[in-house]
Amino acid sequence: MTRRYLGLAGWALAVLMVGTSPAFAQTADADDDAGEVATRPATTTFLGDTGLWFVPTGEILPDRKMSVSIGRTNFDREQGLTDISHHAVTFGVGVRDRLEIFGSFRFNSRINRNVRPLFGDDGSQFGGLQNDNPLMTTGWASSVGDLLIGAKVNLTSEHRQQGAAFAIRAVAQLPTGDSDGGIGTGAPSYELDAIVSKHVNERIELSGFGGFVMRGDPDPSTLCSPGSPCGVNLSNGFRWGVGAGFPTSSAVRLFTELHGEAVFDDVTVETPFAAEDGTLSPLLSPIRSPLDATIGVIWQGDSGFFAGAGVNIALNRDSKNGQDSNNANPFGVLARFGYHPGVRVYVPPPPPAPPAAPAAPGNQSPTVTARCNPCTVNVGERSELTSQAQDPDGDALSYRWSAGSGSFADPTAPNTAWTAPDDEGAVPITVAVTDGRGGEASDTVTVEVVRPAAREFVFEDVHFDFDRYSLRPSAVRVLDEAIAALEETPTLQIEIEGHTCNIGTAEYNLALGDRRAQAVLDYLTSRGIGTGRLRTVSYGEERPAHDNSREETRRLNRRAAMVVRIQ
Repeated sequence: MTRRYLGLAGWALAVLMVGTSPAFAQTADADDDAGEVATRPATTTFLGDTGLWFVPTGEILPDRKMSVSIGRTNFDREQGLTDISHHAVTFGVGVRDRLEIFGSFRFNSRINRNVRPLFGDDGSQFGGLQNDNPLMTTGWASSVGDLLIGAKVNLTSEHRQQGAAFAIRAVAQLPTGDSDGGIGTGAPSYELDAIVSKHVNERIELSGFGGFVMRGDPDPSTLCSPGSPCGVNLSNGFRWGVGAGFPTSSAVRLFTELHGEAVFDDVTVETPFAAEDGTLSPLLSPIRSPLDATIGVIWQGDSGFFAGAGVNIALNRDSKNGQDSNNANPFGVLARFGYHPGVRVYVPPPPPAPPAAPAAPGNQSPTVTARCNPCTVNVGERSELTSQAQDPDGDALSYRWSAGSGSFADPTAPNTAWTAPDDEGAVPITVAVTDGRGGEASDTVTVEVVRPAAREFVFEDVHFDFDRYSLRPSAVRVLDEAIAALEETPTLQIEIEGHTCNIGTAEYNLALGDRRAQAVLDYLTSRGIGTGRLRTVSYGEERPAHDNSREETRRLNRRAAMVVRIQ
């Protein structure tokens, strides 16, 4: 019961994803400044790529367009009279009109093994292992299934005026399903297909594909325990399909498909394992190549939202006498809905624009020369613009100044002023003149907009007498210069370093350096500088700026240095 609730929750989450997808697509379309690409209706396959239902087409999603869907697929297979249902959400993304990335997550897979007893003798037609779900040892299982991801490369397309659409598709089936419960195998599988499709007379979509599927065998190291499978060998195969959807121009379309797989081998196991009813699996399980026919109908609105239903019929499958036909019939119900923006179609280019009307006879175009002064300005500053224009016919001229940024004092005057923007860089400025009779001319000058270099602050050291930390009268000038800089630049912050010569102990000199730095700080704060912009540190005798071996240079180390930290 819990698994069924999880399945319903997965359906609800997928419905929300599909319900919001048209709005997302409309937002993406609104960003397409070059205009909408022309498309025709299309839908997704059960794997998530563009196609019918099980049969893909060679066409893909347009660049940066997305598709999503939710659906139920159903297969019936002969071994075990197995009924397989997958409830999955899919997605697709177009990349540069050449690549489609897609995926399908089976949030709920249900397997019903209808044959009784569950396993039969070696070589049994019905009581052996099923090729896609060989680890199924119960009559019923329901759990999260596998995740499939893939990519489809479009090599030719009808929207590029090529005869048909041709693509290569690669799919990886990742083992996220429950292998212990029989839903998955615990090993990845891969598929590589070639696809060709054709849109005939703009009414019917024909498509076919063929490719190899390679199934990973379950890892014996994780299965060789008492009563569990060991050494399971699955069959690879050649998967194929053909299909048609029509009429493609209608909101309601029919689709029909024939698809199957030519398996290469039978399923074998090295050691039998037991089902829940106590019967043992055969060592050899013959696999009949599956063949399915799909018929259905789909409705798709102008927005790309679609909903459809159909039936999948297992053709190459016998029934076992004595089995309940209601639980072992070859018919599977299909259902899905989702969103697909369509695939691109060829649109003829517009006819060439008519040639421009010839200029009025006898009229000669004016000439103009533009100048700037200066041609390099700081951000926010002005450049004087002048123009010299002449008209051979003596016609009165109209002026128009234009630029990508900045502002003009008067954009219609022959001479004007232009104020630079706040951004640096070269700004072309154009003056255009017209004579009112079709004659026109223009000239462009380039003004370089630069940002003034940031001012650098360097302060003189404040010097002290030997073993003193009181300020000398000469220090006032140095400190007043620092105060002026701090008041002029509110973002300026400084660190006051206290230093000493090497006379005395290190501990004493460290304390003396601190008192010297504090004396400078006290003076600055007494003049209105906030303590939050000041910081003190003492290095004592550790960082002499001058030679301590001679007194004439040693005295210069008795100082306080003001170092800019934030400007």
